[in-house]
Amino acid sequence: MNFRFSHFLLVGGLSIGGAVAQQEQPGTPTLRVLSHQSGQPIPYASVGVVGRPLGTVADAQGSFMLARVGAAPTDTVVVSCVGYQSRRLLAADLRQLHELALTPQPQALAEVQVRGDTWQRRNVGREGSGGFTFYNFHLQADKEPANKLGREVGAILGVKPNSFVEEAYVYIRQSSFRHLRFRLNVRALDSQDHPAASLLTQDVQFAVADSAASWHHLDLKPYTINVGPQRRIAVTLEWLAGEPAKQQDWYSVSIPAALSATHRMVFRDKSEDQWKVQPINLSLYITTASPD
Repeated sequence: MNFRFSHFLLVGGLSIGGAVAQQEQPGTPTLRVLSHQSGQPIPYASVGVVGRPLGTVADAQGSFMLARVGAAPTDTVVVSCVGYQSRRLLAADLRQLHELALTPQPQALAEVQVRGDTWQRRNVGREGSGGFTFYNFHLQADKEPANKLGREVGAILGVKPNSFVEEAYVYIRQSSFRHLRFRLNVRALDSQDHPAASLLTQDVQFAVADSAASWHHLDLKPYTINVGPQRRIAVTLEWLAGEPAKQQDWYSVSIPAALSATHRMVFRDKSEDQWKVQPINLSLYITTASPD
C-alpha cells in the first residue's frame, strides 16, 4: 500500500516524490521558461497537467524535460510561478516550443493602517515536533524520485482578517535527500474549502540544509503578506528540488503530524492536480500580526 501519511506502528511506507537534478541527455527535448519582460530564466517554475497528477518543476535555469511532464497531446498544461501570469496550452503545442515566456503580474496590496501599539501577534498551527503520524513527500511506489517534483502539502489555518503573515516554521523530521528546496505558498480557500488563489506577490523559496531533524524558519516580513478579508488560509510547501543522498530502497522527506478532528492537512501530487484533504495536523505554524 502507498500512503502519503502513516503511523510509525504500521508496517509499510509513505513517500512522496523526490527530486533529482534534471540531467539533460543529448537529444532530450527540453523547454526553458523565461520572463517576457527581462528575458531571464524563471527558476523552478511549476508545470502541471490540469486535473491530473502529472507534471514537473523547472530547474534553477528555468529548464525542464518535456518527457517529465507525462501529458497526452490533448492534455492542457499550465506553466506558472508566483508573480507571473500563468500560461495554458495543449501538450501537443508545448512540444513544439523551445522557450515559453511568462508575463509579470504585479498585484496591488490592500491598504492597511498599521498601529504598532495595538497589533497582536499570534502563533497559528502545530508547534509540536513529535507524534506517531507523519507525512512523507516520497511514495513507496515511486520508482524514480526525480519524476515526482511538484508535490505539495500544507495546513489550513485560521487567521484574523487583515493579518500579516510574518514568519513560517516547518519541522523536517527525516530526509534521504541533499540540496532540498521548497516553495512556500499562502493561499485563499475556495467554496469547497480547498486552496485556491495565491495571496503572494513574490515567489518565496527556501533551501533545507543537509542536517539532522530540525525546525526551519522563514522570515516573511519582507514579502508583506496580507490575508485581506480571509479568516482561513492554506499554507503549503511545494517540493522543487533535491538529490538522493545515496541509492536505497526507502526514501524519505517527512513532516511529523498528529491525527486531529479539528485540523486539516491538504495535499496534491502536482501543481494542477486536485487537492485532497485529511484530518491531520502537520508540524507547521505561522506567526501573524493582526489589528486588534
